[in-house]
Amino acid sequence: MHTGHPTESYQHTASAHLITLAAFLCFGLMSPMCKWAMESGLINGVCMSAFRLCGAALLFWSISAAAPRQQIARRDWLPLILMSLCGMGINQFCYVIGLQYTSPTNACIITTSTPVFTYILSVLFLHAGIRARKVGGLFIAAVGAIILIIGSQVEGGRSGNPMGDAICLVSQLAASCYFVFFSGVLKRYHPIILMRWLFLISAILTLPLWAHELMQTKWEQFGTAEIAGSLYVVIFGSFISYLLLIIGQRKLEPSTVTAYNYIQPAIAAAAGIFLGVDTLTPQKIAAVCFIAVGVWLITKATNAPRDPRVAK
Repeated sequence: MHTGHPTESYQHTASAHLITLAAFLCFGLMSPMCKWAMESGLINGVCMSAFRLCGAALLFWSISAAAPRQQIARRDWLPLILMSLCGMGINQFCYVIGLQYTSPTNACIITTSTPVFTYILSVLFLHAGIRARKVGGLFIAAVGAIILIIGSQVEGGRSGNPMGDAICLVSQLAASCYFVFFSGVLKRYHPIILMRWLFLISAILTLPLWAHELMQTKWEQFGTAEIAGSLYVVIFGSFISYLLLIIGQRKLEPSTVTAYNYIQPAIAAAAGIFLGVDTLTPQKIAAVCFIAVGVWLITKATNAPRDPRVAK
């Protein structure tokens, strides 16, 4: 039972929210950057997924000396393998490959399904309480996401693709499993130790999928878009974002962490406006307001006292 000062506990929770927000800011910008890098056709979804897995693995192993020495317990290797498949292998491969066929806007909108999947899985398997405020927050934030995609279609934005959308949806279901079923392993090891193994295992397990594609890549033809986009995806969209995310996961409930998925469409819209490829409209302002209110309700519900009947 926690016996620390209430102010200290609040500060830790607030910092966890800020860290998680920063992680999803990185994720939100990844879709347009990734799509930008793949526009020329020199990089496909398989290659970009390989860049993410291998690049992040190298970065985490390069800084692992800064982490305390920890050995993975024998009982945790199987959960670690499953965790790497859900959180990195299936999630990242499906998302980037789906993004190759659908639009960045659609891909970002589909990420908003993760909180719904996570909340349902938490209720079914973790005996999480059903709170009216949290359900209301999920609904309000979902309305904001729907407003964004409808507004994009009305303005003539690039449409999605059913196959690409379905592949992105599978990636979000895998992400939800990552958030819900492996919290015990997350809390037993240092974030850097976990990330170096998770990305390395994922890279090895998916090697048959990307080895041939990577060998066929025409590296000498890479331009600014391919280099800058790939670097962003590896450094910010994978390395920094996952490091921040796992820190937030150690202090917040799974459904609260995934609630931040709702800010990704807003980030994508803001990035488009800043780059001059999108416009600010009343629909987008309303959508961002809905999303902000929904996330606030969800996080407030998380900070409320727990029902004693709910499993710890």
